[in-house]
Amino acid sequence: MRCLAFAFLLFTGACETGGDDPPLPDANLTQPKCTGVAYDSCTANSECMSMSCKLFSGDGIQVCTQACDGSNPCPTGGTCNNKGICKPTMANACHP
Repeated sequence: MRCLAFAFLLFTGACETGGDDPPLPDANLTQPKCTGVAYDSCTANSECMSMSCKLFSGDGIQVCTQACDGSNPCPTGGTCNNKGICKPTMANACHP
């Protein structure tokens, strides 16, 4: 019985996702390396020129972005969402 309990604990412990870590974007190494401009894929704020890496989970992308409003429009390819963040239609073709 102890073996069964140990196996259960081992199995459930192995299924943990690591807490609040964001998912890594797909790394397509055939694309050029990202440089941190708006809409480049990223995994951390420090990878972005704007210091703002955001996960758009509904679209399945995590990209460099920036704040926006009427005076500060988004770069081409994105729109200002209701949180005041530029949201692209898709990530740039590059890998982090």
